[in-house]
Amino acid sequence: MRNRITYLLILAFMMGIAACNTGTGSTNQEEEDQPKMVKKSREDGTLSSINPVDEEGYVHGVKVNFYEDGLTVHSKVTYEHGRKHGPAIWFFKNGKIYEHTNYYLNRKNGITRRYYETGELYEETTYDTGEELPGKKRYTKEGKLIEQ
Repeated sequence: MRNRITYLLILAFMMGIAACNTGTGSTNQEEEDQPKMVKKSREDGTLSSINPVDEEGYVHGVKVNFYEDGLTVHSKVTYEHGRKHGPAIWFFKNGKIYEHTNYYLNRKNGITRRYYETGELYEETTYDTGEELPGKKRYTKEGKLIEQ
């Protein structure tokens, strides 16, 4: 149910953007500034992804990927002209976060956090423009540090 609500909210948001483009007083320049949304489906018709693209066809904005059911969000990854740049979040099928990381010019940058399927922090790893730095931390489900 929660995943259907998420899907419906995303769909409503996209339709809202489209409606804004057709309102009176809209200029061609304003319409050009709005990203084109691309919806991709699998062979069986289920939704695979929704992503905004720039004028050259590169993903530009938050790309939302879906699990095989076409409703459950698998990931939300921020792109800038075809390269991962900004926050990226992957989800378990139950809707809880699996991994949260940041990208800078297509490389992991900053602290990446991974979680158990039940929602507790599993691991923290720090990256500097794609290079993993020493000091990875792992935790038990009870929050106890098990590796440093």
